[in-house]
Amino acid sequence: MRPARVLVPVVAALCAFATSATTATAAPEPTAIPEVGLATLAEEAELQQQLAESKPVIATYRGEKINLADGWQGAQACSEVPSGEVYCYDTVGEADQALAEIAPANARGTGSGVASPRVRGEFGPMASQDCVAGWVCLWEHANYKARRLQWSAKGTKKLGDWDFRDKASSGCVARIQGGVLAYDARTGLPDPYMVLGAGYCYHFSTADYPTGGSFNDKVDYIEM
Repeated sequence: MRPARVLVPVVAALCAFATSATTATAAPEPTAIPEVGLATLAEEAELQQQLAESKPVIATYRGEKINLADGWQGAQACSEVPSGEVYCYDTVGEADQALAEIAPANARGTGSGVASPRVRGEFGPMASQDCVAGWVCLWEHANYKARRLQWSAKGTKKLGDWDFRDKASSGCVARIQGGVLAYDARTGLPDPYMVLGAGYCYHFSTADYPTGGSFNDKVDYIEM
C-alpha cells in the first residue's frame, strides 16, 4: 500500500515558491515553517532528467582540487560562486571574507539595501545571519550549526554530489524573491518537497513529512 499523501495543493505551493517575500531585510528571519507538497508526474520526469545530467562537483580547498562527493576533507564551508566554480574553506568566516572578494555583488546584494557580509565564526541563533544577500544556504545541523553549503546560481542541485544528501537540518534563503524547493527522492513514488520562501530561515524538523516524522536529514536535491 502506498503511504498516505499530504493534502497540500501543489499549485499553491509553487505559487508560494515563486512569489514569497518581496521586501529585503538585513538578514533572513529564522521563524518560518515550510509548506510541503508532492511533485507531479510531469515535474518528476523533468527533475529526473536534470539530475541525470549532474556532474561531479570539484572544489578548490587549500589550493588543491577535491571531489566533494568523496567528502570535504576537513572543510567547514563550501560555496558555488556565480561563475560555477566551487571553493571550500576551514571556517565560515574565511568563506564570507573570500566571497566579498570573489563575488562582491552577490556578497553585498545588488542595491537592495541588504547589509554587507558579516565575517563571523559563531554558530547558534545568530549564525543564520551568515547567509548573506543573494545566497541559499544549508547547514548540516539544526540551529545553523556545523558544515555550511551555499549557492547563488539557479539550477537543480543533487546533494549527493556535494556530500550533503540526507544531511541538511536547517537552511536560509537570503534572497529578495525566488524561493527553493527541497526534495526527498523516492523510488517509484512522488517526491515530497518543502517550499522554502525567499527571505526566511528554516529548521527542517518543523516541516511534517508525508509518512510521519519531519524533513530533518531527508533532503536529496534542491531546485532554486
